[in-house]
Amino acid sequence: RKIFSAAAIPGDAKVGDRLEGYVYIILGGEEAQGVAQTLRRSYILRLALAMTAGTLLLALATGFYLFATLSRRLRRLTSAVESFQPVTHGPAASPGGHALAPPHRDEIDRLEAVFTRMAERIEAQARERERADRQRRELVSNVSHDLRTPLAALQGYLETLSMKEGRLTPEEQRSYLDIATRHGERLTRLVSELFELAKLDAREVPLHVEPFSPGELVQDVAQKFQLAAQSNGQRLETDFAADLPFVCADIGMIERVLENLIENALRYTPEGGVVTIALLPGDNKIVVEVRDTGRGIPEQDLPHIFERYYRAQGQPEAPGSAGLGLAIARRILELHDSTITARSAPGAGTVFAFPLPLCPAQSPPAP
Repeated sequence: RKIFSAAAIPGDAKVGDRLEGYVYIILGGEEAQGVAQTLRRSYILRLALAMTAGTLLLALATGFYLFATLSRRLRRLTSAVESFQPVTHGPAASPGGHALAPPHRDEIDRLEAVFTRMAERIEAQARERERADRQRRELVSNVSHDLRTPLAALQGYLETLSMKEGRLTPEEQRSYLDIATRHGERLTRLVSELFELAKLDAREVPLHVEPFSPGELVQDVAQKFQLAAQSNGQRLETDFAADLPFVCADIGMIERVLENLIENALRYTPEGGVVTIALLPGDNKIVVEVRDTGRGIPEQDLPHIFERYYRAQGQPEAPGSAGLGLAIARRILELHDSTITARSAPGAGTVFAFPLPLCPAQSPPAP
């Protein structure tokens, strides 16, 4: 099969004219054929090749097993650390702005990214705890001051009545008793608001969500303050359409929010000023606004007015105010998944606004 060329070998003419044979010329075939036959026939070589392949496969499987065994604890640690991370939506990023490791990276990269996030969260929580501790100390100091002032006044007037019994005129006795009563009422109100705010912070107040007419609620709350507004020379007005749809919320808590906002507006509105409660229809909601024509709030103080006991710089302490009304209003609205905002300018009055959702079965009113 590998003949390259062939030639006949004639016989000797003396002997006879017969063919002696052929010459086959094969170029390089014998050596290649010998090597191939040797390889095919070599059982030892085939066995060695099989053992080499088997050894490589075994080494590869052993390597994968050892890697999986050694990295198992690392994966468990990574998963445990990741379980403490908050659920986020969209592209993941750490609080400090560092991008997280992509999912195809190995466990060490993931652990590094998760550890960085956790460290930043711990630092943020530590700063938040320091701020909360500072506010708590300020709260204790303010509460102590607000409790001590009416208590001292109450005790002073009662001691005066006791020591001067029989020597005071009926008018003086009545005046002292009236002052002591007012301080007692202020003390009672402060303690009540502190308990109310504490229960709201602890979410111990259940929500009783029900449909109700916002116009009727505003009208009822406004009537409660009409006499107080008139006695101070102020006007309390309402502004809303008659066919507003019902909203869904806890009517008792929303009434409390309106009372706090109206009290605050009347407290800082001068004589002759106007306080307006308006209801503005919107997309699947009604926006409640309490406007006043008071002195207004400086821009630098607006972000802080809902903090407990915060008082704007240069703002005199309002009589009868415990400084918790706006904080209570904000906390109630947070429980309703709503937010309260304020816009104001010095000398231009203040507007507080918050939305209330329409009941699901209703549509927003036609324009």
